[in-house]
Amino acid sequence: MRPISKIRVALIACVAVVSVYLVVPTARYYLHLQTRVELTAPRPEGVDRPDTDDQATLENWREENPKLSKWFDDNQDQIAWEETADRLRDRAVPLGLDLLGGADVTLMLDRQKAEIDEVEGIIEILRRELNDLGVALNAEPIKGQAAFNIGIANPANSKVTADLIKVFEETVQFDGPTLESTLKAGRKARIDITPSYIDRQFRDMIDGAKKGIEERVNGLGVVQARISLQGTDRIRVQVPGVKDPDRLIDNMIKPAYLEFRMVHQRSDSLVDPVTGRLFSTANLPVGSERVDGKLGSFDPDTQTVTYSERDFILVTRTQLTGEDLREAGVQYDPTDFRNQIKVSLEFNPEGTRKFSEMTSKYADSEPKRQMAILLDGVVRSAPTIQVAITDGRAVIEGGFTNEEATELSQILKAGSLPAPLKIEQKNSIGATLGAESILSGVEALILGALIVTFFMILYYGTAGIISIFALILNVLIILAIMSLARATLTLSGIGGILLTIGMAVDANVLIYERIREELDAGRPLRQAIGLGFNRAFTVILDSNLTTLMAALILLQFTEGSVKGFALTMSFGLIANLFTGLTVTYTLCALWFGKFGQLSLGKLTVFRNPAINFIGLRKFSWPLSIGVLVITAVMGVTGGGLQYGVDFAGGVRAEVRFDNDEVKEEAIRATMLEHGLEDPRVIPIISEGNRYQVETKLVEDETGPSLPKTEQKFDEALSSKFGDSFKIAGRAEFGALTSGEFRELALWVVLLASIAILIYLSFRFEPFFGVAAIIALVHDLTIVVLLATLWKVQITLEVVAALMVLLGFSVNDTIVIFDRVRENTRTVFGSTFRQLCNLSMNQSLSRTVITSGTLLVSVLALLVIGGEGLKPFAKVILLGTIVGTYSSCFVATPLVDKWNDYTNNRTQHALAARKKKKVEAAKPIGRSR
Repeated sequence: MRPISKIRVALIACVAVVSVYLVVPTARYYLHLQTRVELTAPRPEGVDRPDTDDQATLENWREENPKLSKWFDDNQDQIAWEETADRLRDRAVPLGLDLLGGADVTLMLDRQKAEIDEVEGIIEILRRELNDLGVALNAEPIKGQAAFNIGIANPANSKVTADLIKVFEETVQFDGPTLESTLKAGRKARIDITPSYIDRQFRDMIDGAKKGIEERVNGLGVVQARISLQGTDRIRVQVPGVKDPDRLIDNMIKPAYLEFRMVHQRSDSLVDPVTGRLFSTANLPVGSERVDGKLGSFDPDTQTVTYSERDFILVTRTQLTGEDLREAGVQYDPTDFRNQIKVSLEFNPEGTRKFSEMTSKYADSEPKRQMAILLDGVVRSAPTIQVAITDGRAVIEGGFTNEEATELSQILKAGSLPAPLKIEQKNSIGATLGAESILSGVEALILGALIVTFFMILYYGTAGIISIFALILNVLIILAIMSLARATLTLSGIGGILLTIGMAVDANVLIYERIREELDAGRPLRQAIGLGFNRAFTVILDSNLTTLMAALILLQFTEGSVKGFALTMSFGLIANLFTGLTVTYTLCALWFGKFGQLSLGKLTVFRNPAINFIGLRKFSWPLSIGVLVITAVMGVTGGGLQYGVDFAGGVRAEVRFDNDEVKEEAIRATMLEHGLEDPRVIPIISEGNRYQVETKLVEDETGPSLPKTEQKFDEALSSKFGDSFKIAGRAEFGALTSGEFRELALWVVLLASIAILIYLSFRFEPFFGVAAIIALVHDLTIVVLLATLWKVQITLEVVAALMVLLGFSVNDTIVIFDRVRENTRTVFGSTFRQLCNLSMNQSLSRTVITSGTLLVSVLALLVIGGEGLKPFAKVILLGTIVGTYSSCFVATPLVDKWNDYTNNRTQHALAARKKKKVEAAKPIGRSR
């Protein structure tokens, strides 16, 4: 072992300082949240002060808004608290919906508006097709119905018209004797849109709107948002960390339904020029409707926008929508003093054609006609058409600030939604796992960490203290990278951190056990440290790189909770390689250089064991097969896999309690007692004691039953809380995950397996990879079946736990394989079976310590963690036990069996590879 270079020490110190610097804002932010100052009164809707330091402007504002001014004066502490929170949040690691809560908004398809748009669209297609045939079509929508009346100027064209309309027979139907005879008689004919077409269009609209919202939310940098279909016409959007649902609606998921419609020529005569309001709705022209207008004017001196509201009478037919938009941006016009900042629009070829036809038609009309530009059904601009616009460009003069215009252009670029949506419900919710569950979970993890810390120090002495410092730095590096990447931390992410910490402990155990082996071989401590780190290098590299490949595949092809796991695991594995191979070595070398010694502890477990693991396969393999068969049969006879709310859907209710002492754990417990499965109790952050309660549908003889679920729901609450609750609303909802998720998860496991197989084939021999994959499938299958028997339902949290198992199983197997490879090249005169047994016995102490430390944390989580975390903890517990078992009794015995089958070809192939010069290898800590 050579002296450590100052450059290496400086690098480690720099990483540590930068990590602490990046993590401190996160700590400050979440500590700041605990000091929240309550408002003396609710914030008035839409209230804000001018963003200026000019005292004259502020005084004028105070005089014009005395009540608002008083509210600001009375809530200075709250305002200061919010400003500090906003500043800290920008640099903090954001927590996910399951840990922090956020905004929960349900959007509903505006069927009436969508129906009108469909009718108008079909009329436009027919009008254009007939116009090409020289037929002038007169068509008017029938108000409140999916139908319209048509007529033609020349009855001689009745056959041409009828023949064309019959082409659309899957879309429309004619109610009458014959279409041709009706038109030939000069009468108007009623055309109905078929219900099947309407239903199909509505399904496409809601699916398209969901995808549009996903693109918009993800495009605005929001991580780990949950967007799901609810029923056939609703979309639920949950975004973590956003406490104000109105902010979510306005800034992130606002539909921004863009329309271009003509202002009716009688609009000005029907609207009072003084008040801007409609004189009377009784005289509205046929084919028109009253629409709200909100026209803005920007004052460059005060940097504020003032709005004037008035009514517009618009033609009901929408002539152009945001679906035809190609680009949107911000345009600055210094010559327009009232509307200097505008939103520029550019249409695609089809939109350009429509816009050209629209403006050309009215360019020469007298008097001049106005074209209304609507956002979400409100007129924001109504320019007068002076000339035909054929280049497909337009602007919205809405009186925007630069921030508003930029935000609107981003929303429009993200894609106008293909359906008009309206807000059905909006709430600010607490952590979906429940505050009590999270608090108890944090306590459990802290307890587990303290036990692991105590064990490492007790077992490895000074070296154990050094490993704890390295583990702390490891976590700091993970959080620092997450802060830089703006990655959201969720429960599954914590699972990823838990796995990487387990692998970091494993790396230190591997190193220290190898140093102990060198000391037992009679080498001096200085040389033992260098050789121990050097010999542990390969196995640490192999195990971390293999797991990292699986994590990168998870990150590339998955979403939601699995993506959160993959992110933290990827960051953690990178940190592991740095802390395990550089930091720990440097600290050990510095300690030895300073004091001339390094305590590695005196306690040992399984010192020089001689267990015949390969011989025990005559018991272990039948045991595995028996467990697989028995659990599979029991699972099938018991109803198969039980999917939770995430995958199966259920019923959601908003419950208000008169008693402020009612807690979520009590609600969850009474739900479980009355047979309601996978209950989730989510606090709604507002005045009063309100909760959003979700549970799976209860089944009767015909299948999932909403009435039976509601009955059990009411019985459960009444039995526990009497009449002290009120159900404010209740609705059935579909799966919170997409229908493709299960298929996607299988593809991810398959691709991860292929990557592992390729890597192990390159680093070892092909069958090592095959054996690792068989062990992995063995572990996942048994754990899922055992968890099902343990009444664990498959939820996103459980999927995340299975991903932790995937990483743990691969890591544990690689460690033993690496020892087999090393012994094949360094131990001579032994059979391959003896080498396999030797390798597993040499690794047994490390296996027990690593699995034991992980089990301690999981058991603490299972025993004192909340109900919401128990499914996660159960799967990790099962996975740790099964993964450890398979590494010793499944994977390596499979390799030995294959070696027998191929007449020692595996052993010869390993020995034939370039032999490592272990003794002559330079320690990895050599100074340069």
